[in-house]
Amino acid sequence: FSYDVRAAEARALQARKLPNPELEVEVEEFDRGGENFDSAETSIALGQLIELGGKRRWRTRMAEAEGELAGWDYESERLSVFAETTKRFMAIMAAQRRLELAQSAAELAEKTAHAVGERVKGGKEPPLQASKATAELELARLDALEAESALSVKRKMLAAMWGNAAPHFQRAEGDLNGVLATVPSMEDLRTRLSENPELARWDAEMRRMDAELASEKAKRVPDLEARLGVQRFEEDGTDALAFGIGVPLPLFDRNQGNIAAAQHEIAKARAERRAAQTTLVAELGEAHADLTSAHRRALTLRSKVVPAMEEAFNAAHAGYTQGKFGFLDMLDAQRGLFEATGELVDALADYHVALAEIQKLTGTGIEELVGTEAKE
Repeated sequence: FSYDVRAAEARALQARKLPNPELEVEVEEFDRGGENFDSAETSIALGQLIELGGKRRWRTRMAEAEGELAGWDYESERLSVFAETTKRFMAIMAAQRRLELAQSAAELAEKTAHAVGERVKGGKEPPLQASKATAELELARLDALEAESALSVKRKMLAAMWGNAAPHFQRAEGDLNGVLATVPSMEDLRTRLSENPELARWDAEMRRMDAELASEKAKRVPDLEARLGVQRFEEDGTDALAFGIGVPLPLFDRNQGNIAAAQHEIAKARAERRAAQTTLVAELGEAHADLTSAHRRALTLRSKVVPAMEEAFNAAHAGYTQGKFGFLDMLDAQRGLFEATGELVDALADYHVALAEIQKLTGTGIEELVGTEAKE
């Protein structure tokens, strides 16, 4: 896209250039009566096309507007790349957290299996409970392996954003827990939507099309072709000046079709501009809804659900070791804790993905959207 910008700048430079003059050499009456050049008439003339109606001015404005469009397209792609990189980075942060949870679950399952085995040996639990604990341990180990594989894929996807086939890093450092204390209102975000390159580019697009219409209208004015030269009459050795002006007569072709086409293109562009704005508002509304939902889930899970599940598991684990609760009670509490923690990771990941999408749509940096953070 940066090459597109440079190419547009080069075309704008070319549009400002005047037409080149034309040099013409003409020999008449050559070898009349076998006299070679002695009876010839030689003319040397210099011609110049003179553009009228402001053709060069409108051509230049069209090229300059195309350069602006290339700049907006570059900016749009830049935001898309940054947003996608952010999403892939946060996906790694979430995958790292899931791997940590899976490894913790496997360690806890291993301790639980050992504890159950000791109780079975002591005759306090039936052998069936040991089999269940072993099965839970193997499932936890499989989950850890899958989480490790998923993290490896996420690392490769992020490295691909800067052109590396394989990642040269082992871990991503960042803050998955950081969230806004409150979500910006939809009305506030809509006021920033004008900064989106996909919408801002339409001002340049309309200028380009207006210049194109003016250029087509300017083509109705015929250009002049001036010629100035010298004639040499070899027969008597005399010279004479020659000059002339040529102009097409616009009797049949007054560029009516191209003018009408340019007018229709302007009408089409206005409709496309309205459609683009409607689409962006809808996308912003969807991203805002996702952000609000993820924000609510993350805060609720972090402040209420996960602490409650931790308390329930600690109580169940202590009660099991004291013989007050059964193995299944402790197992259910353990599963509930890890499921709630996993849902919190998912909610935080969804939150950051939605935030990155809003930043892309509004064209604003994270420092403009992230105010007071609500962390753990």
